[in-house]
Amino acid sequence: MSAEDKEAQEDELLALASIYDEEEFKRAESAQGGETRICLELPQNFKIFVSGSATETPQSNSFECTVCFLPPLVLNFELPPDYPSTSPPIFTLSGKWLSQAQLSALCKHLDNVWEENRGCVVLFAWMQFLKEETLSYLNISSPYELKMCQAGAGQSRAP
Repeated sequence: MSAEDKEAQEDELLALASIYDEEEFKRAESAQGGETRICLELPQNFKIFVSGSATETPQSNSFECTVCFLPPLVLNFELPPDYPSTSPPIFTLSGKWLSQAQLSALCKHLDNVWEENRGCVVLFAWMQFLKEETLSYLNISSPYELKMCQAGAGQSRAP
């Protein structure tokens, strides 16, 4: 790890810790990395339409409601030794209300932001994009449809 990379990483992590509160940004204790929880600002009177699974009649479990917030997007990241000079942060992005395709599109955009800013720190730019542009980038508008899965569907666990 070069001295410049180490200094840039420390400066970036300290800056993020001073900008965001502990609910939004947590630095990892053991590694150069951490976790951010990004709460999107929804437009006023934002509605979600929740639809039941395809095996049931459409009316049985469908409803619409106005929400003030959605669960946060969670960005976990680790900074490799040669970040930011050469390598991008290693990251995972999750959001309970987004599809795999939507999450993939956001991840691809974060990769593009790194490519455009190669050699510079990018975590703040990533966080600002996710907070301010996720809805428009994914063309999400009200009412936003969420599909319910049947209990036990989608995930399996080994005994």
